[in-house]
Amino acid sequence: MGKVTIEVPIESGTLEMVRDAVLFSGEYWWMFYVCLVGFSFCNSRTILGAVPNINYFHGCALMVLANYGGSTLAMIMMSKPVVFVVNEALVPVALICFTIAWLERNNRVVNKFLADTSIGAIFSSITYEIMRCHVAMGCSAAAAASLPSLLPGGSSSRVAIVGPLIAGVLGGCGGAFMPLDKGLAPLANGTNWRIGSAALNSAWLFLSMQYPSSKAAIGLDAPWARFCAICILVVPPLLQMATGFAPLGANPLVAGPKSKKA
Repeated sequence: MGKVTIEVPIESGTLEMVRDAVLFSGEYWWMFYVCLVGFSFCNSRTILGAVPNINYFHGCALMVLANYGGSTLAMIMMSKPVVFVVNEALVPVALICFTIAWLERNNRVVNKFLADTSIGAIFSSITYEIMRCHVAMGCSAAAAASLPSLLPGGSSSRVAIVGPLIAGVLGGCGGAFMPLDKGLAPLANGTNWRIGSAALNSAWLFLSMQYPSSKAAIGLDAPWARFCAICILVVPPLLQMATGFAPLGANPLVAGPKSKKA
């Protein structure tokens, strides 16, 4: 009796559309700007929340560090140009968002919407995590491409391990280590969501896209591996909002479900 093969058709439309949107692919290039704006307003909110009366120009400097500090450290580590001087959209968008947030910091229209409404919190979290993942993916890929030939006895067939893992963590921390006077302070109070999730995500990127044996075993092509990486960062905060469950530490952009009053 011959082998019977059953083929199950896969509905590709919706999921592939979501994948392409979060990867900024093809006609969804504009999602880059949507996520960058959300990412920038989140960092503006953090800065103004910590120092409400901050000098505008001091805030602008901190804004650039908060937005792009992780990728800056990663690129410096690899002796490459930092991303915010390569992509000229990054600094202007960050400063425009900070200026808007700074000017309305007393009225708190934008900041209040992002912080105190469920829709604002969901928008903030999703756009922030998508952009953070793209930074991590870029840093990890840059390290994987540039470091093997620099290893002792290196060649194009070598696989760098430590560099891509560290670059992925630094790129995915969202500037948690910047400015440098903060150092490792985010780790002082236990598990930090951004650093813990960045480490997990960096390991996934390495195993699914860079290390030959694990890449073959996982068997995902690059777009789907990158989509899974984004899910690693986007889904847990939404789960935290719905259930309060936060195994990698609480995400500061979202809160758990509101308790009902007796």
